[in-house]
Amino acid sequence: MDTLTAPVTDPDPIDLLIPPPRPWWVRLLVGLAVVGLVGACSWLVGFGYLYPRPECCGSGSGSSDLVLAPDAESVLVLTYAYNSSGRDLTIESADVVLPGARVLDVTLADSPWNGPLSLAPGRALPTVWPGHQGVRLVVQFVPESCTAGSGDWGTASVRLDVVNAWLPSVDRTYELPEPVVRADALVVWPPDDSTDWSSIRDPLAAACGLLGRG
Repeated sequence: MDTLTAPVTDPDPIDLLIPPPRPWWVRLLVGLAVVGLVGACSWLVGFGYLYPRPECCGSGSGSSDLVLAPDAESVLVLTYAYNSSGRDLTIESADVVLPGARVLDVTLADSPWNGPLSLAPGRALPTVWPGHQGVRLVVQFVPESCTAGSGDWGTASVRLDVVNAWLPSVDRTYELPEPVVRADALVVWPPDDSTDWSSIRDPLAAACGLLGRG
C-alpha cells in the first residue's frame, strides 16, 4: 500500500537572510533600551560630563576692557566667557595669543566687571569655573609694538575638565569663538578721568598710551 509523504523542499534563501519576527515584548524592550541610551547620552553631553564645552564665550558676550595693571608696567585685558554646560568645570590652562604683545599671565576673575576698582586679584589657573556662571579671563601683557591697526585682536583657548567627573571628558581644549578684543567692543579705562580714550579702538595703541609710551 502506497503511503503519501510530504515532499522535501529546500528552504528559500531569502528566509535564511531575514530572521523570523521576534515576539512583541522583545521588540518593546529593545525600543525602550534604545530610547534610554539616547536619553542618557543627551543628558551626559548636556550637563558636560562627556563634552564640557561652553556654548557661548568671548568678547561677543560683552565688551573687552583694557586697564593698567597694578604694577604700572603692564596692561590687563579682560574678555567675558560664560559656562552654559551646567557643570562646574576646571580651567586647567589657557593659551592666549596677542599679536604684537608678550603675554605674561592669564588668570580668572568673577563677573560682573564694574571698572578697575572692582577688579580683585584674579584666581590663578587651574581654577574652578562654576556652571551657569560668567567669568572674565584676565590677560596680563606688555605691548611690543605701538603700531596703530584695526580689526579684531587675539585668540584664546582653554583646556577644560569636569569637576569630580566619574567619566572621562572628551575634546577638552576649547577655543573661544570670539577674538579676545573686538574692534567695536573695546573699552579703555584710563588711570585718570580723561575722556580722550573713548574713541580708541586699537588695543596696542591704547596699551602703549596707558604705559605712557609715545
